[in-house]
Amino acid sequence: MNKIDTIEIQLLRNNHIESRHKILITTDTDKNGFEFFPRSAIKPFQIIPLLHFAKKNNLTFDNEEIAIFGSSHSGQEEHVDILKKISAKYDIKWEAIYCAPQRPMHIKTADDYILKKTPFTSLNNNCSGKHLSMLLYSKLLDIDNYNYQNIEHIVQQNIHKFFKEIFELDEIKYGIDGCGLPAIYLNSYSFLKGVKNVLNSEYKDLWQSIFDSYNSHPNLVGGENRTDTNIMLNSYSPLLAKSGAEGVLFATNNESSFLFKCSDGNFRAVDLVATDVLNKQKYINEIPYTKLVENYSKNLQNTEVYSFNIE
Repeated sequence: MNKIDTIEIQLLRNNHIESRHKILITTDTDKNGFEFFPRSAIKPFQIIPLLHFAKKNNLTFDNEEIAIFGSSHSGQEEHVDILKKISAKYDIKWEAIYCAPQRPMHIKTADDYILKKTPFTSLNNNCSGKHLSMLLYSKLLDIDNYNYQNIEHIVQQNIHKFFKEIFELDEIKYGIDGCGLPAIYLNSYSFLKGVKNVLNSEYKDLWQSIFDSYNSHPNLVGGENRTDTNIMLNSYSPLLAKSGAEGVLFATNNESSFLFKCSDGNFRAVDLVATDVLNKQKYINEIPYTKLVENYSKNLQNTEVYSFNIE
């Protein structure tokens, strides 16, 4: 694949088309690419400045810590427990996290909270691992973490400088992410080329530690039945996968890199197409795709209502 491919997925109800979604698929060999917001797919890159600074100061993180720093977790108890453990270990007040309390993405966990009348907290927010890593980065830099989410803050400026370096950009445009942090806007070619750039830089070992952490703890990166988690659990060889909001999915084995983007932002459509394509190209087995079909094809009464056609 050396250009942008477009795949349409049709959602059929009783064999009648109910909706169509266009998925853009590209690799690092396509030099034109398309403009997009990676959203949470940027997280493997976003935590490198913290890891780099820590390494310079003889501090290393274990795989669980790195995985949760780069996660979009489901707010399950294992995720919350690890975040609390990290907060205690590094003497960080997790209550200073900027992202808002959020209903856990994991349905059973959310139901249990409601049943027990336990309030959701910011640790249930899927971006809380990234935010906690930025509080830690502020502490290691010995600076005030107030407004750490602001693009003018030193933490964000260091990340911004790293992005300019690794994506080979003179200027970067940003929006604001759902969790309140700066959301980078760039070309897909620059994004995917970043994998090769980081592997040929002083950050190579740090990227490898992120790659290994994702693969050793895929359930921390997403959670039960999350697509990026299922991709990593069912890959034939180590593969880093990271989903992003508005229909983004990034995958790489450090030799070949893929980016999938649903033009209308539908996450169901991009997950189905990405798992189908990665299976057909022999990167993963059929389980992630069949799990999605099983999940999306039935209603709450367990009656099959949807089928899918990928063209």
